[in-house]
Amino acid sequence: MGPGDSDRCRETISWGRPGVPGRAGLWLPPPPPARSFPGDAKSTDVQEKAPAAGPRLEDIRRRLARAFQPALQHWGSRRAREEAAAAREEQSRARVEAALARLRAELLEMHFQNHQLARTLLDLNMKVQQLKREYELEIASESQSPKDNATNPE
Repeated sequence: MGPGDSDRCRETISWGRPGVPGRAGLWLPPPPPARSFPGDAKSTDVQEKAPAAGPRLEDIRRRLARAFQPALQHWGSRRAREEAAAAREEQSRARVEAALARLRAELLEMHFQNHQLARTLLDLNMKVQQLKREYELEIASESQSPKDNATNPE
């Protein structure tokens, strides 16, 4: 902007309140709300609807768009990196959950086998006890037999 441009700016600024003739205000009217950044997808829609700006404003708009372009690209690549990191984290979480599911299945299988072995051991113990009793009865009957034979001669 050159020194002559500031005079033109002063001429276009309204110092009075809108609708109140002859009264000078202390503040400028508030600027319209900003809609988006230059280069953003939403800004193209707004630009198409906006009336044609002067060549000076158009030049400023182009310069701002060029100035913010690397920041927008960096922001976009940062977002892509964050999304990739989130995807990797999700894959890692899925692998951990799958490994945990396999471990749970193996533990359940081992638990089942443990119960089977315990039953088998209990059955074997019962059979050993039964055989022991039968053997003791057999020995007792054999020891009683000779006495009976001696008392009963036939």
